[in-house]
Amino acid sequence: MNYESISPETLKTEYLSPENCSFFIGDAGFTGAVIKNEPHNRVILKRALPFGAPDDYICITDTENNELGIIEHVAAFSDQQQKIIGKELSLRYFIPVIQEIVSIKEKMGHFYFDVKIQGISKSFTVKDLSKNVRMHGENIDITDIDGNRYRITDFSAIAAKSRRKLEPYLY
Repeated sequence: MNYESISPETLKTEYLSPENCSFFIGDAGFTGAVIKNEPHNRVILKRALPFGAPDDYICITDTENNELGIIEHVAAFSDQQQKIIGKELSLRYFIPVIQEIVSIKEKMGHFYFDVKIQGISKSFTVKDLSKNVRMHGENIDITDIDGNRYRITDFSAIAAKSRRKLEPYLY
């Protein structure tokens, strides 16, 4: 598609619901969908609002990134359909949970994190903490220089020693 072929019709968003959309796992293990009676053997699901509304406004595209529609609310789908949607989203949005902050060191504008995730030591680097450390209630999301995300699910519940290492960088 090029700019000459854009019209109000091509920009129209198609909202999908259980009445006109269903999901399946294909023989190769990929998530597929039947949208308005048209089968798509492989679809890609992306969150439009991954932080604010992770289960609402899910964009469905084909493998060439052509938008097929948007799910307004995942909760409208059956439990079985929600499991398929959730599994696909969890693969795309895998976010390891940090259980302990061992150290944070700053060197030349980069912050080097040493953390524990499920008892395993992990190191990563963050540039520009003001853009890459986000608080959402008690959750904290940290994005490293490679675009990987890490999460602290309940900041007040982690050990005080770990909290003290991160607190100076939160405000």
